Amino acid sequence: MKYDINHEFVSISSQTATHRIILIHGWGADANDLLTFGKEFTEKVNLDFEVISLRGPRLHPSGQGRQWYELYPHDWGGAEVEVNKLLDTLKKFDTKQISLRNTILLGFSQGAAMAIDAGSKLNLGLIVSCSGYPHPNWVLGEECPPMIISHGLFDEVVPINASRIIYETVKRKSSKFCKLVEFDGCHQIDSNLIKFISSNISIIF
Repeated sequence: MKYDINHEFVSISSQTATHRIILIHGWGADANDLLTFGKEFTEKVNLDFEVISLRGPRLHPSGQGRQWYELYPHDWGGAEVEVNKLLDTLKKFDTKQISLRNTILLGFSQGAAMAIDAGSKLNLGLIVSCSGYPHPNWVLGEECPPMIISHGLFDEVVPINASRIIYETVKRKSSKFCKLVEFDGCHQIDSNLIKFISSNISIIF
């Protein structure tokens, strides 16, 4: 299946898929980085999911991996441009076979910031933010989707307070399902995250 979108991606496709999970990697990683998570997710969640892992548009300063926008120094103007491009890409995934309402958008770190900013403006089934942070100009959309926010208590890269700010903002403005999961860990995806999503998926879909 081909999509006319702004971003390159890798996928684990399924001709029978009724749902989709779109993955957005962190700063310095690449589209392949989250495929293992995607594969494990499809094996453990009791729905037929297609996996799409998007590739950041810019080369990381180290010459290896990708970035969604520059972080050192922070290019928040560039972030806004990339969020708008991501919005266009996500809208292209709204198809008759799999709608956005049957789509999970999951991001890690810089990818989580992108997922929160773009995803909160769309009618997605679920946003999952892992070790994320809010962009300074982030405005919560009127129809913010359900959300799971996961963050390690000992994260030294992105302090956990960043996710607490996201959670408090969503809870103030939205009545939809929103959970903050704080776990004993650092800058990583919680090993129990798939189990937590699976245990709540009947509430979401």
